[in-house]
Amino acid sequence: MEMKWLHIDTDVGDPWVLPIWSAVNNATKSKPLAPLTKDMRELGLHISTRLDILPFVVSRINSEVHQIYKAASNYGEEHIFTKEAEGYALPMREKRDLVHFLLADIDALLFETNSVCELMTNFFERLYSHAGINLRKGEAGLKIRNILESEGHDSKWFQDLDSHRNFFIHEGAPYFAIDVSLGPNKYDLLIMKENLKIFEDSSKFVRLSELNNIVRGFILARHTIQKHLIELFRNVGS
Repeated sequence: MEMKWLHIDTDVGDPWVLPIWSAVNNATKSKPLAPLTKDMRELGLHISTRLDILPFVVSRINSEVHQIYKAASNYGEEHIFTKEAEGYALPMREKRDLVHFLLADIDALLFETNSVCELMTNFFERLYSHAGINLRKGEAGLKIRNILESEGHDSKWFQDLDSHRNFFIHEGAPYFAIDVSLGPNKYDLLIMKENLKIFEDSSKFVRLSELNNIVRGFILARHTIQKHLIELFRNVGS
């Protein structure tokens, strides 16, 4: 039987790669640079696709966390745990689906952000090579960090992302609790790496605010890397 299939119309909306391609094409016109290969254009499409996915994951997490906090707002003193006393676990049976959606999306956020960072690092290295500058193995990631730090951006989020992603993908699964010690109607999600009784060892859990720092760091980084690559090919073409 003849195979038949449908392609789904999924236009890539994130424009991150487009001004970089324009800079490369302009440099190709003025200098004897080889045209972009099909593999390079495919890599650009892969990056754009993952950049399209990330805002949806972030939006879902924001919505799910808001609903979780709202559901938890009716907690009583009997539900509070401290270092000295154990409370009763807050029932969320009616929100079971929401809880698991949130856990799945936390996994997705770490995976997708890490994946697009790896693709961008590969992209960076290959564009440098295309410009006639060959980087040693592993040098691209270090150079990106140096570029970010020279612009005054913190690059520690790279290390945090790698650590959290590797744990939750390869070693364990996320659980969560809610920090209610921040004041009235102020909460923070505590994403546990094991079933914790106390929260004294910060290596065993991740705060949602830390994940937000990773997302903010990535947003700053993508613009800085884009600007750097455009300038690279403007200089090659001049």
